[in-house]
Amino acid sequence: MRKITTLFFASVLLVFSMAARADGHGSHANAGPLFYGQSIGLIASDAPAVLAAMNKWRATPSGQKAPNTVVLLQNIVNGDYQSTHGVNIFYQNGAAMDGTAQLYVGNADWAEFQESLRAVARPEWENTYAIIRAKVRPGDISSPNPASIVYGLTVTDPEGFMSAFDAMWNSDVVQNFPGAVYLGQTMAAGTMPGTHFVTFVGNSRGQLTEAIMQMQSTEAMSAYLEAAEGTRKVEAINMFSEVKRWTNGG
Repeated sequence: MRKITTLFFASVLLVFSMAARADGHGSHANAGPLFYGQSIGLIASDAPAVLAAMNKWRATPSGQKAPNTVVLLQNIVNGDYQSTHGVNIFYQNGAAMDGTAQLYVGNADWAEFQESLRAVARPEWENTYAIIRAKVRPGDISSPNPASIVYGLTVTDPEGFMSAFDAMWNSDVVQNFPGAVYLGQTMAAGTMPGTHFVTFVGNSRGQLTEAIMQMQSTEAMSAYLEAAEGTRKVEAINMFSEVKRWTNGG
């Protein structure tokens, strides 16, 4: 089965621009999505040219008006996919998604960007999702190029899974994690498996790796794994690093 590079998204998720909307604990979990995201996997033949094309587009009057946040990512571990990079687009709400789509219709700047991007990269997959929980506080992430690990899941017993996840989420292990943590729900993903994902973000690849290893050795993690047994399937574990982000209120 092909693996989910899936949600390399949520990750480096709006560690900065969305921080004010996420309070950390799970008590707000049923209040609705915190924000929405779309992710696209790219096979780049010229990585610097991809960055240059995105810089040029976001510097145009139209690019500066787009009500979203765009993040360019470089894949580190990517399962069975060939994608070298990914693009995450985050929206505060449905109105921002619609506003972005309307801006692109017949837009010369957007058409030029699409032509430039097609010359140096081709898409491999895409998906859309909602971020339904976030632990992100000031100081969690200070690096301009954070790293993320994403666990793609297929949840088969939502009630049982959330009971186990809530206990883990509210533990000191997650609430004091040296970085940001997100829970997302997939809305559309083509042929990629997975219904949910959990993303951990750290300042660097090494810091994040050590933090994950420490978390896995805790009693809280052992209790979660036991309680969640049979409620979900881990589809893939992927890692990536952020190259650059452009924020226009998204």
